[in-house]
Amino acid sequence: MPFAETTPVPEASGAAWLTIDGKLVLVTMGDSGEDGAYGLIDPDTGATLEQGKLPLGDAGDDLEGLAARGGLLYGLSSAGWIRVWKRVDHGFELVAGPYAIGPQTLSDKKGGNRPAKGDGMACGAKITNCGRNYEGLALSEDPQVGDACIGVALSKADGTLYCLTEEGGRLVGHQDRAFHVGRPGAVADCTLDDAGVVWIGWNTFGGNEVDRVTGWRDLAHAKLEEVGMYGLGFCEAIAVRGDVMYRLSDSGGAPSLMSKFRCSTERR
Repeated sequence: MPFAETTPVPEASGAAWLTIDGKLVLVTMGDSGEDGAYGLIDPDTGATLEQGKLPLGDAGDDLEGLAARGGLLYGLSSAGWIRVWKRVDHGFELVAGPYAIGPQTLSDKKGGNRPAKGDGMACGAKITNCGRNYEGLALSEDPQVGDACIGVALSKADGTLYCLTEEGGRLVGHQDRAFHVGRPGAVADCTLDDAGVVWIGWNTFGGNEVDRVTGWRDLAHAKLEEVGMYGLGFCEAIAVRGDVMYRLSDSGGAPSLMSKFRCSTERR
């Protein structure tokens, strides 16, 4: 679909929907080395409406997953650390975190594309691409019901989705509640659409493929469905609303490539 081909935000690695000043916008951010760089993108035209820096607190800047819940913006680093921001005038304020989504017992060694060893969920806060090397975050707006998942975290090292619940106002990841989606090293991002379905975007090593996951609230019964191959460059971020899908590419710097597609929701 017609859309701006690039955004000046460097190394776009995550995307989330947020309503700002009464308008739904697409928030994207850069990963390691970009110091929390973010941009607000018009979902109709692709115009970058605002740029700035997300406050990071005392942790590394390798932001990979981005999601919204309750009007707040959540970011997940590759090491498994969460930050929460609220919108303020022409920027964002850090209101929670950084905190680990689970036991910080995984090796700080940069494993990247190899399955993590151990049952922990996080590694050192300032380390990049260690442990499960998270790439994506998807959160529902629904309240916690029992022990059902309210969202998922996507691990690149494991090729796996992990259940997230909310406990004491914090997101908690569960190593024993997981759904394997494919080989390590190729998953790039995940998102939740407005119908409650999780979408997974793959990078170039996965052919820029896109899949859907249904039944994710109980990952033991989740199902994976192929959608197709969509995107330009080294795709990372994915966002979906209705039958429209957005892919953003981490090209190693600025600008970042973008593309917009209208997709059939029928199963292939």
